[in-house]
Amino acid sequence: MKGKVVGTKGHIIEVMFDGEKPAIHDILILEEDNSVKMEVYASATDETLYCYLLEPSRKIFRGAVVINTKESLKIPVGENVLGRIMDIFGNPYDAKGPIKSKEYRSLFQDKIEFDEIEPPRKVLETGIKAIDFFSPILSGGKVGLFGGAGVGKTILLTEIIHNVVILHKEDNISIFAGIGERAREGQELHESLDKSGVL
Repeated sequence: MKGKVVGTKGHIIEVMFDGEKPAIHDILILEEDNSVKMEVYASATDETLYCYLLEPSRKIFRGAVVINTKESLKIPVGENVLGRIMDIFGNPYDAKGPIKSKEYRSLFQDKIEFDEIEPPRKVLETGIKAIDFFSPILSGGKVGLFGGAGVGKTILLTEIIHNVVILHKEDNISIFAGIGERAREGQELHESLDKSGVL
């Protein structure tokens, strides 16, 4: 299914499809360069859709033809991705060669029913008294670190990951996902975990 670009504003691309419209989260590619990818995220009008350009590109222009892949973003999963750094397309960023995986999964999964949700109840001990006492981490829960530059967020995160791995060896996996500038810190974290032997 083909459409065309009718407007651009920064990373927001407006596309028009005459026939069948792409679904939300479908990936569109440029006909002349399939490395230029954009994700459909909302309807603009009955015929047009707003898309988010996933990588900077100067190849987008009004009238450019786009093709609907009818797939959402997919990344490799499984044992082979552990200890690796990859982007949202599943491309490796750690100079360790391609990621060989038999299974790829969409970033967007089917929602689960409310009664299937199990709220975290067990406290995950980190071995750091200030954290375990003042702001305990729940197993399966979420944690955020806020602070200015140079206060030790990366060091604290490294220590938490190290202690969780050492104290709770039964099938624990730590995943770091970064957005924007945070991705740089993820690279630094990966390097420090590798040097300390925690990776």
